[in-house]
Amino acid sequence: MRTVAKISFVIFAIAIIAVGCTNKQGATPNASLVGKWRYVGSRMSNGGPQYWAPATNNNNYLQLSVNGTMEWTPGNEYKKYSLKDSVTLTMTHADGSNYQNYYYRIKGDSLGISPIEPIRCYEGCSEHFVKVK
Repeated sequence: MRTVAKISFVIFAIAIIAVGCTNKQGATPNASLVGKWRYVGSRMSNGGPQYWAPATNNNNYLQLSVNGTMEWTPGNEYKKYSLKDSVTLTMTHADGSNYQNYYYRIKGDSLGISPIEPIRCYEGCSEHFVKVK
């Protein structure tokens, strides 16, 4: 009986290591992430509870192309994006010199992104978009 338990433990340990070592760098872009997203507002906090700040200009948008290029108006410095893993979107300058990682979540036709590194919001903040059809 002890031999079966030892073998089961070894198989379990190997499975955990194999899953943990899977490299998801350069993941294929999520098809639902590609497209034009209209900015609708932000969740933010000034040290207290988060509050919703609706967009005052509905002309702002985030455009994510299949080839990894992007445009985020008004005048965002990031020009390329890639998926680091299934929940992390990395935006970079055109020359790759600077980056920002964002946690992202798509729910229906809504996209929420929140900075996680190197800049992060300790009290919580996120930008929200709705997909343009």
